[in-house]
Amino acid sequence: MRTRMTMIHATLLAALAVAGCKRSTSGPAAPPAGQERGDCRADGGCDPGLDCRSNLCVRPPPADCSKVAEQLSFLLLDNYTPREQRDGFLAEAKRQCQTSYLSKDDGECLMRAPSRAALRECPRPIGIGDCERIKAHLDKVRSGSGVDAYLVTGADRIIGRCKTEAPTLGFEQCVLATRTLDEVERCTW
Repeated sequence: MRTRMTMIHATLLAALAVAGCKRSTSGPAAPPAGQERGDCRADGGCDPGLDCRSNLCVRPPPADCSKVAEQLSFLLLDNYTPREQRDGFLAEAKRQCQTSYLSKDDGECLMRAPSRAALRECPRPIGIGDCERIKAHLDKVRSGSGVDAYLVTGADRIIGRCKTEAPTLGFEQCVLATRTLDEVERCTW
């Protein structure tokens, strides 16, 4: 009799344990597809800063944004950049790194880049200007200037240079603030 009671007791405990392992349907709903800890979207994508792993959107290990910013300063600033400008650059690069949710792999790519142009080869570059925005703005300035389309201007030289080099963010901001071709000439790479 005792053995039979022990078996019934063990069976009951096993049934309760299995029931306790089932996912509760009354708990919080799973995050929407693409969001952290949610399923990956049908295209295999996730929100920015997340990777799709085993059909689950997860945040990969983050980059060391202080080290990334420091390395970018070596590539994008010259030796004579005043301390306050350098500090401002470091703070902005670190902020961009953090708000872009750069992963450890993204950060390592940026830190291995031997030149400005090599930064573009990284999957998620930061700290460099956007040549497409610069070109679009310069095309607008040039079209409104009345300059002969066949005349090579500083804007054309900048567009050509963008194909082989990566401009700094400061240069991009300077160009985007211009309204005439003469103003463009004052922007330094």
